[in-house]
Amino acid sequence: MKAIRRFGLMLTILLIGIVIGNFGMLTAILIVCPLFTFWLILWDDKKFRQAERKHYQEQEEYYSSEYYHYE
Repeated sequence: MKAIRRFGLMLTILLIGIVIGNFGMLTAILIVCPLFTFWLILWDDKKFRQAERKHYQEQEEYYSSEYYHYE
């Protein structure tokens, strides 16, 4: 998995270099910034859902019937 991430990073850097070389710095920034912002929003949403799921599972374990033994 780490190798795939590194390969993706190398391709991204290569793509950004090609865009800067072909279109210039200002156009490259206008193309890359919205894509980076979109990626950051998706990543943050994923982390939020993971934390929410973990919190729900911990809460469910706390209130499960295993902790309460009424006779």
